[in-house]
Amino acid sequence: SYALDVKNTFTMNVEFYTGIDERLPVPMLLPPVPSLVDLQTERVLIADDVADTGQTLLLVKDFLAGKVGDVRVAVLYEKPRSVVHCEYVWRRTDRWIDFPWSAPLPS
Repeated sequence: SYALDVKNTFTMNVEFYTGIDERLPVPMLLPPVPSLVDLQTERVLIADDVADTGQTLLLVKDFLAGKVGDVRVAVLYEKPRSVVHCEYVWRRTDRWIDFPWSAPLPS
């Protein structure tokens, strides 16, 4: 075991899904984009709810490439078709997942 030492946290907003199984042609990194100055030796953990196609995770990994020391990915769910194979996965599934934070608000 090891001690977890979190010194910096950043939030990145990547837009890809526009509806149930409806996507933009490619994922888009939305502003504000975090500054990665002086992070070349740091270890970074990307956390997301699901690696479906993996395209959004790939965009973030590519953004971090060469700017940080090490990158790993943690997700709740990973789909078999994901182009990114995550280091930390709670469950693997090929089913559609309805997350409470993605459900439409009742009228």
